[in-house]
Amino acid sequence: MVSIKDVARLAGVSPTTVSRVINGTGKTSANTARKVLQAIEKLNYQPNLLARSLRSQRSRLLGFLVIDIESPVFARLAKYIEEAATRKGYNLILCNVGENPKKEREYLEILIQRQVEGILFSRVSDESLLYRTPQLEKIPYVVLDRSLEKEEAPTVKLDNYQAGVLAAEHLFSLGHRQFACITGPLTIKICRERLEGFVETLQRKGIPQEAIFVAQGNFKIDGGRSGMENILSLPQPPTAIFCMNDMMALGAMWTIRERGFSVPENFSIVGLDNSILSEYSFPPLTTVAQPFDLMASRAMELLVKLIEGKKVRKKEILLPPKLMVRSSTAPPGR
Repeated sequence: MVSIKDVARLAGVSPTTVSRVINGTGKTSANTARKVLQAIEKLNYQPNLLARSLRSQRSRLLGFLVIDIESPVFARLAKYIEEAATRKGYNLILCNVGENPKKEREYLEILIQRQVEGILFSRVSDESLLYRTPQLEKIPYVVLDRSLEKEEAPTVKLDNYQAGVLAAEHLFSLGHRQFACITGPLTIKICRERLEGFVETLQRKGIPQEAIFVAQGNFKIDGGRSGMENILSLPQPPTAIFCMNDMMALGAMWTIRERGFSVPENFSIVGLDNSILSEYSFPPLTTVAQPFDLMASRAMELLVKLIEGKKVRKKEILLPPKLMVRSSTAPPGR
């Protein structure tokens, strides 16, 4: 096995100098650093990370509890989180919770045993077991996307109420007067916030409660399909549908076509997330975009501040949504 002494011998420097170059500490000339890096590459030297962490008392590890890695949204968020961690000099341990509160808490305990320096997570739902647990008092953490009703923890998320507002305003501006919303599970706070923004905006515009049909979905394609089946079974189906994520919007569009109708000629559909699928659906999906890259970078900045013991002035960071208008929405009866 190649050692740090072998690298030092080849580069013609001391092991201490090699250590300074690897760890980025102390002063080293550019010429010396170049020699050390060339020797590392030639010998394919791999630093002993465990030994280094024991000496420095730092693991440089972070944990990320992912709700469902199969979801395009959480897979994309995980990608941005990993990139943000790397930029800050950390490695990421990814844990797929699978919407399971028990698994969520078990992974938390595993991450603490692995001596991670900080944790990022989205709560499964209001049934999350990560609430005022003794384990979380031991380590800095940041909540992403899904928070509880009165979350006091450091949180970075979309302004979900405003996302509902944008969807309602767009559909109303096209001339629609009968509306439906296919929600995610209403045990998740962000779903209640999005629904509140959607309904209250329409009511301010004079749309009565009975003209807004609500079907509860599950953030998956089959939830959009079943929600749309419920809408089509109404005596007079609404012409404007807001789906709380793009997956359910695609499911709703699929059902509409199966039943012999068209989007947007018969029904206008708005999704949420601006996933890559939204651009390549048929027709391309109008959606409310989440800034996942910004969410990841802001969460990482906040977590690193907490790890370093710096003062955090603002614990809840709300990120603005953006409406992406495509071909799935149009005036009614076009």
